[in-house]
Amino acid sequence: MFKDTESQLDGIRQIFAEAKQQDNWNTDEPMLYSYYFVDEDADKLEELGIELEEKGYDFIGVFELGDEETDEATGEYLLHIDREEKHTPETLAQRNVELQTIADEHEVETYDGWEFGEVGVYDEDDEEEEEEEEEEKS
Repeated sequence: MFKDTESQLDGIRQIFAEAKQQDNWNTDEPMLYSYYFVDEDADKLEELGIELEEKGYDFIGVFELGDEETDEATGEYLLHIDREEKHTPETLAQRNVELQTIADEHEVETYDGWEFGEVGVYDEDDEEEEEEEEEEKS
């Protein structure tokens, strides 16, 4: 899927253009990129997450995937890593090729792609307040 850069460029350029036009994001600045890997072996994904963390990525976690309709476990797990980076469509396509190569080297079933958003300030106090509000509603 991410074996070369050329096949990705049109799609990435379109996503970047929509982010600029619709969301008013400045994609010339660092953004928060999330990258995903899928496999049936959670331990394998955990090891990959630790290795990528040593390379400067934020290891968010390994999560069990559920069926979209029934929410029953599928037997697959998702590795989520993040990194604040500045990309052009060309450099993001290259990053995808690099991550696909790493997935192949570790015999991970799938490098499942990326998504991105604006870099924000994470504040644990805000999250705790939101959780308390949700508990009060229950």
